[in-house]
Amino acid sequence: MSMFETKKSTNYQLQFTNEIGAGSKVLGNLEGNGNIRVAGHFVGNIEEVEGSESTLVIDKGGVLTGDLHYSNLIVAGTIEGSITVDEKMVVYPSAMILGNIRYKSIDIHPDARVNGILSCEALDVVKPNKSEVITFEPIKKIAS
Repeated sequence: MSMFETKKSTNYQLQFTNEIGAGSKVLGNLEGNGNIRVAGHFVGNIEEVEGSESTLVIDKGGVLTGDLHYSNLIVAGTIEGSITVDEKMVVYPSAMILGNIRYKSIDIHPDARVNGILSCEALDVVKPNKSEVITFEPIKKIAS
């Protein structure tokens, strides 16, 4: 390992209120309250209960096929669907995301695979100043 490489650990240091284990497949929608870990295959939408401010983890080998809206998101597995993250999103090297992402703060490892449109929620509030267009008129040179 060179001195410029960073290795992100998947040791999340979180207590989970719900887990979908490896080898499991769940069909349906989930309204989460607390930290949730998906290590199996979840087909449906995941949305966080208002005011929960928790973390959803799509673990290495975990697959989510559907849309999600959560406060914080850690992705080491696969997501196929649109993503909205109200606070922080971390994308690990093993992650593969196919879908648009709306976020406040994002950290994407260079080896992660993300295919979609990224839009920063913080930029919606700020209205950038329009650039002034400067037109240049040709100057005729007078022969002497």
